[in-house]
Amino acid sequence: MLQYVKFNESAANGKRYALPAGIYAFRFFSLRILILLFMVYATLFLAVATPFLAPHSPFIYFIGGMICAVLMARLVNFAVKSALFGKGAVTVDKKGIIVEKKGQSIEFAAQAITFAEYTVLGDFVIRTKETSVSFPFGMFPAAVRKEFVSQFADMAPGRTAVFRKIWEIGDAVVMAMILAVHIIQFVIQNFYIPTGSMENTLMVGDHLFAEKVTYGPRIPQMIGMSKELHIKIPFISRDIHRGDVIIFHPPAPADEEKDYIKRCIAVGGDEFHIKDGYVWINGVKQVEKYVKGVTSYRGFSEIKLEGVVPQGMVIAMGDNRENSLDSRFFGYVPAERIKAKALVMYFNSDQILGGFDFSRFGLIR
Repeated sequence: MLQYVKFNESAANGKRYALPAGIYAFRFFSLRILILLFMVYATLFLAVATPFLAPHSPFIYFIGGMICAVLMARLVNFAVKSALFGKGAVTVDKKGIIVEKKGQSIEFAAQAITFAEYTVLGDFVIRTKETSVSFPFGMFPAAVRKEFVSQFADMAPGRTAVFRKIWEIGDAVVMAMILAVHIIQFVIQNFYIPTGSMENTLMVGDHLFAEKVTYGPRIPQMIGMSKELHIKIPFISRDIHRGDVIIFHPPAPADEEKDYIKRCIAVGGDEFHIKDGYVWINGVKQVEKYVKGVTSYRGFSEIKLEGVVPQGMVIAMGDNRENSLDSRFFGYVPAERIKAKALVMYFNSDQILGGFDFSRFGLIR
């Protein structure tokens, strides 16, 4: 139970509290249904999009399922009680409590009331030694609930305070987690560079933000979906361009679940060749000022990316051409595997630990 109270005749105001009906009741149930649907969606979304937990995490399903079950139980309880009570009401005066239920009045004398309780289902239960009645207290507006409860004496104020604090913290944590995961999934995400494949553009130990708006955010594959859904934002999202530094999941034989960061060298329809230590696009030698080392197929004997790049594919290569596991190893990268565009480098672990140096902070080009 959320709160135990006892009758306090000195605080009784004699006011009649009518059960909300009409347009207020419609808004009340509409909002509760929307909240329930949102929590169902949030549970499915967090289970597949939470970066620090395993995909389809049983933990998320369990916690989210419990929250949804409570919300569903409260909704059903309010619907049933609203039908049972009709235009019901409850009155608290110095003589006791009167509960009106579809034209029938149930009176509880002050001396007969043992205690009352506010339950998880949103009911206010009035108890005597012989009987009890529960009223859908949670349907009242918050200000009315506060005024109503002020007429009773809390039997365990410390316990009530703890429950209230747990509720407030839990609600804040859940909402913050839902918001944070949506931001990471749809807007911006941080990454860490563990290898030197993008030197000297990105160094080992660099921490960067990558944004997901340019290429359009992706709704992850949830229960009931055959695949993830790619959303293009009008006037904002665009296709991948040559020269973009991209984050993606590579195709096999690379680790398909691992995030790779490389530069897009060619897009669908481009004629691509590597010769004389350079990349050639559509017959034009590319002077890539960001490249470290010589571009060749040395060390990559399985794949030769020569000719026209298929539509829907890109070629991704590291700036450190002699030390990069890229499209020369795993082939073309499907555009649907590209999840973000590198935006800004905000610090390097070694530089910070070595002297609080932010000199490399800046946009990634």
